[in-house]
Amino acid sequence: MKHIVIFLIPLFVLSLSGKDKAEDWIELFDGTTLNGWTPNFDDQQVSVKDGMIQMLAIKSNLWLVHKDVFKDFELVAEIKAPLENYNTGIAFRCDATPIGYQCEIFDRLSGSLYGIKRGWIYPPSKEAFEDFYKIAGDCYRGGEWNHYRIKCQGDRIQIWVNNHLTTDIRDSAFTEGRVAIQHHGKGGMHYFRNIKLRPLP
Repeated sequence: MKHIVIFLIPLFVLSLSGKDKAEDWIELFDGTTLNGWTPNFDDQQVSVKDGMIQMLAIKSNLWLVHKDVFKDFELVAEIKAPLENYNTGIAFRCDATPIGYQCEIFDRLSGSLYGIKRGWIYPPSKEAFEDFYKIAGDCYRGGEWNHYRIKCQGDRIQIWVNNHLTTDIRDSAFTEGRVAIQHHGKGGMHYFRNIKLRPLP
């Protein structure tokens, strides 16, 4: 007597596979050009070399702003700043100025949340900075490549530095906007690479 074996594939497995394939990451930086990016003033030094954006501010607070507008998304990027005397960041849900949210990249403050033209959002006060330092720990590595992940869904904003969750708050001041990267005018060359974004439902 022959036995017939029937393999049943659960529908939820198929559903998960379909979800994985549907994830559509957008390369905001193509690795070779600055297509889609515009500096916030003309007198600047921005170039692409070896798959990296290189930024050196001639004036204070140089921003390179991407043209596309996003609402809910997951953003990842890698940043390398000088070991000392630097200040940089990633803006998101911002306008072309840019005014919006900023993920701070500066020593122990790396991974905190700043509101451009608004002030600190997280930590919310000077008294709360010590608590933030305890949460962030030593996740930021000075003078090395650091991986950042920013997730915005509705009013929830989360930031990871090298896979370490540093910020998880709710704020609805800015609901959509552009992505931008910064050289605040301190120190030498700042480097950015692997900047990509996945829109969320």
